[in-house]
This record gives sequence, C-alpha cells and structure tokens, in this order.
Amino acid sequence: MKEFLMSNERFKKYAIGTIVLLKDLVRKAKLEADNQKEGSNGYIEGLIMGYYSIITLLKHEAFAFCIDQKELGLADIKPDLDLLGLGRNPDIDLREDNWAIDVMSEEKVKGYLSDSITLLKEQAREAKVEAEHPKDGFEDYNKGELMAYRSLFSLLRRQAFVFNIDEKELGIFDVDPLN
Repeated sequence: MKEFLMSNERFKKYAIGTIVLLKDLVRKAKLEADNQKEGSNGYIEGLIMGYYSIITLLKHEAFAFCIDQKELGLADIKPDLDLLGLGRNPDIDLREDNWAIDVMSEEKVKGYLSDSITLLKEQAREAKVEAEHPKDGFEDYNKGELMAYRSLFSLLRRQAFVFNIDEKELGIFDVDPLN
C-alpha cells in the first residue's frame, strides 16, 4: 500500500522538490546580483529577469489551477519585491493571497506541471531568439536571461530522473538545456 501512495504522489513531490531547488538557484543569482561590481555587463540582470519570469509564471499558474502557493513552496517568494526590488502593491498582494483553494490532488498537479512547462518552453524559445539576435547593448543581458531557462530545464530533467518520472509525461523530452 505504501508503494501505491508514494507513486500516487510523485508529481506532487516532484513539483515541490523542484520549486525548492529553483528557489535556491534564484537566491544565489540574487545574491550575486546584489554583490556585483559597478559597470556590470548586464548578464546577471538578464539572469534575474529570467528567474523573475519563471517564478511569476509558476505563481500565476498556481492561481489558475487553484493550488495553494504554500503547498507548492511559492508563497514565500514575491518576484516583484524579492527579485526586482520593487515596492509592494497591496492590491496585487491581497488579491493573490485571497483566492479559493482546492485540494492539491495529483491530477491537478500534473495539469499544473503540464501547462506550466508548455508556457515555460514558449518563454525559453523567445529568450533563445533574443539571445541569438540581440539588440545592441543587450547581448549579455539576453545570454543571462536564456541561462535562467537553461538552468530551469536542466533542473526539471534531473528531478524527473530522481522522481522516476518519464520526461515525455512532463513534456520536457524535447528540451535540450544546453542548446
């Protein structure tokens, strides 16, 4: 019976574990950004913006799927404040924290992951195009932004292996984090 329960919660554990590791990557990038020297080349700013886009998307998808951000491990990160250093917007903060929550079922998490990964792949493709054809002065910024997506998809693939989830089930089998 225990094996059945564990296999039934693979996607929940995958999502939560991956978000924990993603937040570690984000915190390291933010620490590096906060300690960079004057006259940076824009790479770290691009990296931060890439992570900002990723975390924001994951939070919005949790909202769309009525999944509690606390259960996913996303409630303790506010991208506008924590990554961009912007002030709090009470209207947005209040709205995001006060919505109906359903039980975080395995099927709901699978839908959340599938939809989120599809959207993240689209964002990554856009970042790749911008990195390959940057506007003047944005070469390093675009490389940093693309690196955030490469790091994310590398993490998603490693975690799929750890949780014994087929990459095809997640929709990441066709993503090469190095290209």
